[in-house]
Amino acid sequence: MNRLERLLSIALMLSARRRLRASDLSEEFSVSLRTIYRDIAALQTSGFPIVGTAGDGYRLPSETRLRPIAFDPEEAEVLAMGARLLDPIVDNSLRARLQSAMSKLEAVLTPEAVQGVADLRERLISGPRSGVTGPLAIFLEAVNNRRILSITYDGIARGKKTTREIEPLGLVRYANVWLLPAYCLLRNDLRTFRSDRIIQIHLTTKTFCIRPGHSFKDYIAMSKKQDPSF
Repeated sequence: MNRLERLLSIALMLSARRRLRASDLSEEFSVSLRTIYRDIAALQTSGFPIVGTAGDGYRLPSETRLRPIAFDPEEAEVLAMGARLLDPIVDNSLRARLQSAMSKLEAVLTPEAVQGVADLRERLISGPRSGVTGPLAIFLEAVNNRRILSITYDGIARGKKTTREIEPLGLVRYANVWLLPAYCLLRNDLRTFRSDRIIQIHLTTKTFCIRPGHSFKDYIAMSKKQDPSF
């Protein structure tokens, strides 16, 4: 990825109302912190009203209004396809967000492109809704904002339920089940939690930092060693 592509990616991420830490951007784009500082400064110089600091995170003011992104018909159809494929495997909360996003997408499309998206919906079937368990919206909130979750988990292998706090790292769809990789504060190690075995869940106000050697990338690498098909 060249610098122009990286600047555009950062701008789009900020436009999505995300708070971005310099350290996260450095890891995301595999560049140094100094490079990220220069990128943010370049965007600010070009007129992007970025506020915040490297430690607290960068963001755009809530009142900022950016020009809508123009999608060509092929791009719109790909997004519509993605929404249709996700529909059977997300919960009602995320399904409502998908529908809202598609409505906003259609609002900036030409009439011809809107018709193309509608035609695609009629020709694309992704199967029945199945294997949807767990409040995915809460999982995503915890992952995106590094919030600790308090859960009651049915550990079938041990034959008992436990209450524990976990630091969620990401979401994985595997074998028709949503998996929640997390650092478990009860076991002091990385663990995989099946969404269909989480009996109760509470999004706490406590936040966490990624532990060295216990990131989502570390989890994926470890899982691939254990199961190459993962």
